[in-house]
Amino acid sequence: MNVKFSVITINYNNAQGLVNTIKSVIEQDYKNFEYIIIDGGSTDGSTEIITQYQNHIDYSVSEKDNGIYHAINKGIKAASGDYVIFMNSGDRFYDTHTLTAYVDNITSSEYGVYYGNSIGLFQSNNQVQLKQPEDLNLSFWFFNSLSHQATAINRKLFDVYGLYDENMEITSDWQYFVELFLLRNVKFKYIDRDMAYYDMHGISSDPAMAAKNLNEREIFIKERLPQFWEEYTILKELRSPTHKRQTHFEYIQTFPFAYRILKSFMDLILLFLPSNKEKK
Repeated sequence: MNVKFSVITINYNNAQGLVNTIKSVIEQDYKNFEYIIIDGGSTDGSTEIITQYQNHIDYSVSEKDNGIYHAINKGIKAASGDYVIFMNSGDRFYDTHTLTAYVDNITSSEYGVYYGNSIGLFQSNNQVQLKQPEDLNLSFWFFNSLSHQATAINRKLFDVYGLYDENMEITSDWQYFVELFLLRNVKFKYIDRDMAYYDMHGISSDPAMAAKNLNEREIFIKERLPQFWEEYTILKELRSPTHKRQTHFEYIQTFPFAYRILKSFMDLILLFLPSNKEKK
């Protein structure tokens, strides 16, 4: 199929990351794509880099925006391809054949989203493999998401179901995937291949934002997926460290010798702790 891609890069004051991303995009061996860069009014030399590579860029703008999803939506509105791939500054395609790998798997209009694996990159040069499951289920969507960088989304879906929610700071892309999968019955196809290097320093990967991430997810589930709220709370409890320790404890109890050893250690530790009455 003669598929046209729209590769969209969002950037703000990440000049070096932008260079790496641009090179990754323009070195693709499959050439039927347009390249769009949305810059948030950077002051670190990013605009000069965009000018330097202007011959390889089909559309670019540098102006203040209202957040990451406002910038992404501007990119979508400018896109004319069949499929959209978000490759933000600092992210890179896995290799020069990545777009070709997408094309090899896009054999019909049956699927709305194609997704693969990615590799997370840290400043320490450490890497983590982010392998996705072939079968997506409720538990996956509640506690995980797909990597935008390793996903190609049919452009028409944004015309039918709208753009990203700009009121969200972290989870709008996750919300969009969940809505497509659970509420719109859009089919997702897994490509068992590394598709991207993912810069792990974005806001969605920031541990300091974990509470906000969780809050946005739970608000979405309550408001948009109330029929799944009870199941979510049960699964959340099953994943909690307390529940895991209880499960481990019950498992050890099935082995009398191991349980006697554990109980001896517990009794020894209790000798040095205040009694329950003293604590009260």
